[in-house]
Amino acid sequence: MLLIIQYFNQGIKEEIKYSSENQFVARQQLEVPDLQDYYRIAKVTLDGKPVTDFKGTTIIDLFNHYNILG
Repeated sequence: MLLIIQYFNQGIKEEIKYSSENQFVARQQLEVPDLQDYYRIAKVTLDGKPVTDFKGTTIIDLFNHYNILG
């Protein structure tokens, strides 16, 4: 699996990759997470396909989406 998150950091589009949804959730739970909760999401793909059941707009929305599913 490959989770790719495209997000905006101070108006600049950036991208980060995770080996799974669980890795993303775990990294966000660290004392210093990979991404700020308020970053706005541009696009999320899982194995090259858009994540269509995610309706949020920020990193914390995506964290909550996968944390509830997991």
